[in-house]
Amino acid sequence: RAASYAYYQWDPTRWLRLSGGLSYDALWYPASVDLPPLSGQRLTETQWSPKGSVTLFPWEGGQFRGVYAQSLGGLYFDNSLRLEPGQVGGFTQTFRSLIPESVAGLVPAASFVTAGVAWDQVLPTGTYFGVEAVERESDGTRSVGAFTNTTPLPLPDALVSLEEDLEYRERTVSGYASQLVGRSWTLGVRGAISRAELSTRFPGIPSDAPGADQVEGDESATLGTLQLSVRYQHPRGWFAEGDAQWFHQTNGGDAAALPGDSLWQQNVFIGFRWPGQMAEIRFGILNLSNTDYRLNPLNSLIAPPRIRTFVTRLQLNF
Repeated sequence: RAASYAYYQWDPTRWLRLSGGLSYDALWYPASVDLPPLSGQRLTETQWSPKGSVTLFPWEGGQFRGVYAQSLGGLYFDNSLRLEPGQVGGFTQTFRSLIPESVAGLVPAASFVTAGVAWDQVLPTGTYFGVEAVERESDGTRSVGAFTNTTPLPLPDALVSLEEDLEYRERTVSGYASQLVGRSWTLGVRGAISRAELSTRFPGIPSDAPGADQVEGDESATLGTLQLSVRYQHPRGWFAEGDAQWFHQTNGGDAAALPGDSLWQQNVFIGFRWPGQMAEIRFGILNLSNTDYRLNPLNSLIAPPRIRTFVTRLQLNF
């Protein structure tokens, strides 16, 4: 993979910030990545990816952000190596994969598009709140194996390679609010709703071919989340945190038969922060109620633990 990137940030006034960049990627990869039939053919994908953001500070404590960015995925581990920044205007714009690999597997050289707006506000009363709306799209093509018949008899006797097109889109609206209570307590609430859609097509299979509707499809999933949190911070560095998270999902299209799920999970933490936040150590229990779940991975989500889990973390800041 070869890549180049140029980026520029401009602050013409105290209330306006503009950022822009342009990247070029050239990717060479095998036609058969992890699906048979194996082939020695090599494919090439190139893309110019513009990206830009605008940040406005219209009044005291207020911030408005907007972004549009394109990028190109890679193959296996090279997705972790980037010349360009992972975020533009506070929005993530580079990904290993937007199409969940647990749903579709590996899709090499997938293209990504991110567009979003956000507003954040801080009030003198110690109140913080904001909203965000973002749409992400990903398109990719890969080769998959199939059996076909070379005689008039409907008996598969030959292995062929078919082109599979995948189109993915996820739209998310989220919001948050938190309130400082005195010098030590913080109360917070955060919620989001997202809808993900995946379309799978095989251009090489005629639409009227028997069984075509069984390999092509459109599926969707809508996920709502809510998090309630409370935090206590002692002036000497000790802290305690607790949160309750709610998940509710429904499925549609070809995934309508999946039941979806609705559940609560709770997490608790205690720890200590050194002066100047030079270091932090914390201990916690995730999924305190030991609640399992059945969520469709089509929605982007940091998977919560399926069983009660003890965690500890030591963080050093240099």
